[in-house]
Amino acid sequence: MKRAAALATRCAARLDALLQGSGITALLVAYSGGLDSTVLLHLLRDYTQTRGLHLRAHHVDHALQSASAAWNARCAEVAARLGVTYSAERLASAPPAGASIEEWARQARYAALLARTDGHTALLTAHHQDDQAETVLLHALRGSGPHGLAGIRAHGRYGDTRLLRPLLDESRAELSVYADVHALRWIDDPSNAEQRFARNRLRGAVLPELERAFPGAAAALARVATLQGEVVQVLDALADQIIGAAHTLPLSCLRDSAPPLRPYLIKRWLVRRGGPPPGRAQLEHIVHDMLHARVDGAPAVVWRGVAVRRYDDRLFMTAARLPVPAQHSASWSSPWAALVLAHGELSAQVAAEQGLDARRLGEGSLSVRYRCGGERLRLHAGGPRRELKHLFQEWRVPPWQRASWPLLYVGERLAAVPGYAVAAEFRIVVAGPGLLFNWQSRDCYQVGVRVRTTTVASCRA
Repeated sequence: MKRAAALATRCAARLDALLQGSGITALLVAYSGGLDSTVLLHLLRDYTQTRGLHLRAHHVDHALQSASAAWNARCAEVAARLGVTYSAERLASAPPAGASIEEWARQARYAALLARTDGHTALLTAHHQDDQAETVLLHALRGSGPHGLAGIRAHGRYGDTRLLRPLLDESRAELSVYADVHALRWIDDPSNAEQRFARNRLRGAVLPELERAFPGAAAALARVATLQGEVVQVLDALADQIIGAAHTLPLSCLRDSAPPLRPYLIKRWLVRRGGPPPGRAQLEHIVHDMLHARVDGAPAVVWRGVAVRRYDDRLFMTAARLPVPAQHSASWSSPWAALVLAHGELSAQVAAEQGLDARRLGEGSLSVRYRCGGERLRLHAGGPRRELKHLFQEWRVPPWQRASWPLLYVGERLAAVPGYAVAAEFRIVVAGPGLLFNWQSRDCYQVGVRVRTTTVASCRA
């Protein structure tokens, strides 16, 4: 009884520290119905009642087990007995051929859970010390570096959602004691015993042997994660200082840094951009291919739906498959409203005596077209009409963006290149309303089941 009470006290203290001043008003538990999440839900029932927080439980049925529908019913019963708001959903998708079932399930589960949170709702999972030990050992066997050996984080963020793991310092044995004291009942997923999964082999065979040979092995491995987490904080802070707030990564950052630091700079830049973390092989290719490519080369390293490309002595992150216009031209009947295209969005803002003379729009319909070759634009009154090909080079527009960059025509005349220039003959020269155009390219890439959108255009006009 004392051990169970002590566990509740430690959990409450951790949550109090994590939630202080956070503005969180509700907690959402990832509830599988197993021992770990059942204990967490029971702990949080009492915690939220004394703190005035709303508690919800959400069950994600991966549709991988024939008994999963019955599990949902049992989870609903437990939540009802505890007086906890409950919801559930069954995934309609299935893991693609050749994909890791564990990884697919994890990403799909988090996507489903995050869809039910907001900036005032924290997501809680029931990971514990034994999970941490398994993760560290698994990453060590795969040859991971500090980020991998840092294991599972006790807290973090997914976008605007705070992610908390208040049981990460607790052993599974402590959770079992708590469950026995409170006579909790839970679901045993038979897939946890399947030896085809590496984590299950560690859990069922390797870690028990380690504990017998080295008592306290799980706690020691969890300590490794804590220490490596501190190393990662130092590396990330150093990388942030070197990279700054750059949207692209200057190659000078890599050249001026010691070779062992270069992979961490790249990884930090990619993670900050919202991309999937690259493996060691991808990092080595990026470092080598980008630093040693010809000046006029166009190297690209592709993985998991994203690509790193080099241009103008800088690194860019793009989709692996670059967006292309859905059609060759489109009418923009009213520039006062944004025009949404398959690969981006055009918008205009009114600016006094700047940009395109709005009165010139009456001379013909406004349309969006794309390069066919030979387009010319006069930048200055009385100046030459210059090839758009050469202007894109001067403007340092990456080659992969040029074919899909929208061009604005009034009638049959090229009037503006959004984000860069207005043709001299269409630029406002007397008092009146002008239009400045902006282009946002949807550089979309899949990260598991999430989609990020990146702005790649400047606002110059």
